Amino acid sequence: MSEAQQLNEAEKAERPPGAGTVSVVIPARNAAATIASQLAALWRQTYPGPWEVVVVDNGSHDGTGEVLRSWQLRMPQLKVVSAPASGGANHARNIGCRHARGELVLCCDADDLVAPDWMTAMVETLRTSPAVGGSMERRMLNGSVALAARPPRGADRLLDTFGFLPYPLGANCGFHKELWRRLGGFDESYRYGSDDVEFFWRAQLAGYRLDFAPDAVVHYRLRAEPRAIVHQQYRYGRSHAKLYRDFGPHGMPRSRPAEAARAWWGLLLHARDLAASPESRGAWLAVLALRAGRIAGTLRHRRRYL
Repeated sequence: MSEAQQLNEAEKAERPPGAGTVSVVIPARNAAATIASQLAALWRQTYPGPWEVVVVDNGSHDGTGEVLRSWQLRMPQLKVVSAPASGGANHARNIGCRHARGELVLCCDADDLVAPDWMTAMVETLRTSPAVGGSMERRMLNGSVALAARPPRGADRLLDTFGFLPYPLGANCGFHKELWRRLGGFDESYRYGSDDVEFFWRAQLAGYRLDFAPDAVVHYRLRAEPRAIVHQQYRYGRSHAKLYRDFGPHGMPRSRPAEAARAWWGLLLHARDLAASPESRGAWLAVLALRAGRIAGTLRHRRRYL
């Protein structure tokens, strides 16, 4: 019997209200400029079954609340949950899962766009798998600077950045709610960076299969401004030592000093890129911020991951 079948059997005796519903959980913080487009994309889904959207307003101080209230008037499936004290994406995801009525939970972000068949493809894979990740398409919503800082990767597989276990991004993933319960939810100590990685690594280490849904496409929005690129990449890098602290004992390999040395040497050799094109500057700053973040994470978590 597969893991998904085991989960279904465990819930047959007492299914919660809305068990046939698919719940889409979206953390949102200061997303007034983008969340209407994501909600419109969800409204255009081809999935024929019942579904709902649970948006967790995670301490927004722009017009996110007003946008959500206007959408509730036209989208009866939309539920808005307030989390005024921002605790990070995992905190918001956990709150969203607690309010979700469905036994299948899909996660996406407030600043991206799901393709019309996204929900259908995710649900189809979750019929036989406890957890799933979809394809991330980077070109539609991003300009040349953002793409230079974070170049597109192959969309035909899950990510495997660390040479350990594959994982999806929190912007395009799904799971059985019972799996979320058994794992104790998302780890809220991962406030930013690797917040999605740790959940799906824990699931796989606990014996649950993670599958890939190539037709579940999300158009992914990247940071475009240099300051935002640096901020994001630094926080990503800082979280890597925390991942190594938590998962090194389970087999996550240590970073290779030679690779770090090549990265820093490359930064020195190409320092002139700071005065070159915006694309070259963005790519150089992204590498610098990630490497600086890894040093900061190494010092903070006392685990060398450079």
